[in-house]
Amino acid sequence: MKLRPIIVLLLFVVSAGALAWIYYAATRTPLPPKTLPWIETIADLDDCCRRKHVKAVQYDHFARLAEQEQIDRPCLLFRALACSERLQEENCARVIVHLGGHYTAPERIVLFHSTTTGNMERSAAYERRMLEEFHCAAIGRALDRGNRYAARILIWAAAADMRHIALLEHCDTCRTTPQSGYMVCPRCGNIYELNYCDSYCPFCMTEGNKFIRFE
Repeated sequence: MKLRPIIVLLLFVVSAGALAWIYYAATRTPLPPKTLPWIETIADLDDCCRRKHVKAVQYDHFARLAEQEQIDRPCLLFRALACSERLQEENCARVIVHLGGHYTAPERIVLFHSTTTGNMERSAAYERRMLEEFHCAAIGRALDRGNRYAARILIWAAAADMRHIALLEHCDTCRTTPQSGYMVCPRCGNIYELNYCDSYCPFCMTEGNKFIRFE
């Protein structure tokens, strides 16, 4: 019989404690949500990844159209460009994961249909627009945050886009042009014409004998 008052007292204490906790949880000021320290840089890298993925799919499509038109050199160039874009997408995605983020490639992509000449002009214009509107600002934000790792990957992507513009503008679409090829650095995605290939990549110092050949 002496245990009953003790049990009642314990139930009262537990009930009072539960009510106090509920009141505190309802009235306390919520803490601000936690954010990743590189949230802005991750967003820029994710944007770059998505753009690269779209361009890779588009260039594979343009290569098939050029093959149907039996225009060899643009077909090789588009295949090399697609490879370069995929490598850069992988580089950016790797940095996103390293910084604590997550990347998912876009599922729906609108493919353009035109002649090979029109596809090359469209591609060069898009590359120029991306270089002017995106890369410089993204690289600057990464450097301002002190993230040289992300800045280096974005610089590689911007430098590759500059190469893509030059190759697209000077690629001969004549069907009688002798077939020539391209080489792509497997680390940073830099592209070379076979006749002008260096013994190493000036962007990332990868040895030339490891380049991916398109010929």
